[in-house]
This record gives sequence, C-alpha cells and structure tokens, in this order.
Amino acid sequence: MFERYTEKARRVIFFSRYEASQFGASQIEAEHILLGLLREDKNLTARFFPRSHANLELIRKEIENRTVIRDRISSQIDLPLSDGAKRALSFAAEESDLLGNRHIGTEHLLLGLLREEDSIAAEVLYARGLRLPDVRHDLALQVYVESVTQKSTLDAPRPADSDGQWVEELSEACIDAGLFTQDELSAEITRVAALRQFEEDTEALLRMLAAKGLADPLRLPNLAFDLRDETKLAEFIEKLRRQ
Repeated sequence: MFERYTEKARRVIFFSRYEASQFGASQIEAEHILLGLLREDKNLTARFFPRSHANLELIRKEIENRTVIRDRISSQIDLPLSDGAKRALSFAAEESDLLGNRHIGTEHLLLGLLREEDSIAAEVLYARGLRLPDVRHDLALQVYVESVTQKSTLDAPRPADSDGQWVEELSEACIDAGLFTQDELSAEITRVAALRQFEEDTEALLRMLAAKGLADPLRLPNLAFDLRDETKLAEFIEKLRRQ
C-alpha cells in the first residue's frame, strides 16, 4: 500500500501509529495521521499554517478534548487503519495522480485529510483556515513552476562565465551570518523562477502592485494565475477602486 510513499510520508504513518497508541485507540484515525504530519514535516506546516496555528501540542490538546482517551497501549502493536483514515489515504493517492506526481508525499496526505471532511482532522484544519481548493491550487502552481523551471534550465545555454560559484559562496556566507535562511532563499528562487515565465510588463506590474502594498509579494505567481480568471480579475479591480 505504501510503495509510492516518500520517506517523509512513510514516517508520517509511523508517527500516526505512535499517536494512536498514546491515545489508547484501537485504530489509526485521520486525526492521528494529522498529528503525524505535523510532527514530521515542519516545512509543510510552516507553508500552510499561520505560525500560531501550527503548534503540535495545542492541536493534540484540541484532539484530546474531542476524543475518548484510554490507557496507552504498546507502540509495537500494529494498529489497523480506520475507514476514515483509509479514505484519507485513498484521497491522497488520487490527489497525487491529479497533480501528475508519481510519488505520494506529505503534501498529498494533507489534501487527503482535507477531503475526508467527516473527521476531526478536517475540522481542525478548517478551523485554522485551510481550504482544499486553496491548498490544491498552491501545490498545482508549485508543480507547474518546477516543471517549467526544469525545462528552462535544461534548454538554456550556460554562459562561460557562470555566476554559480560566487553565488553559492556568497549565499553560504549570508546564511552563516544569519541574514536569511536556506528556506527563505529557496522560496525567493522559486518566486523569481515563476515570475520569469511571464512577460516583462506582467512582472513589472506585479512587482509595482507589491511595492504599493496592493499584493502579497510572497504570492505574486499565484496572483498572476488568478487574474487570468475574469471573475477574479473583476473582483481584484473592484478592490483596488475601494482603496
């Protein structure tokens, strides 16, 4: 069942078994998978959760208040998946296929939990502002950016005086000095790569909107794709007129 799972996704399942045993549960429920996901993939939770909403212990407390706690059982016992957990994992596999991925990763598990609406896990996620269409759109955009960036990298001739060496050395120095983190640099590279797929006038307009505080500079690629929709474009223009 877990052949397509990434190493991180498999560890999520491992941690979900542990969480279920701590609750004294007879089955692994969707909420245990959520706790395993929060425990394993800090980058994913930081991406989709507001910082104050991603606290593992607070979410565990919330789940404890909504479930029956029994005596802990040995984590060595191989607990079965509940029907709800099975559906969530099945949805995760479907989401992976929809995104054109061969693997099933933690991001697909998150989508699967959101789709299993009749669960404590989904209610916890909804309460923290996560919505299936938004998360799915964000991940689909990432897949698109990565595919286009990879193609551009393969197609583009590399100049003889490549900047690679000094960029790498300076990046390491800046990270060591605490000016920014590797994750922050990677995120900025992704944003720039996405914007460079648009025409110059598109990029210029988006950056000016961000500079005026009219657009989130961290989500400019998302905005560009959204504004291709006539309804969303009209809504955005109306919002500007009310400024």
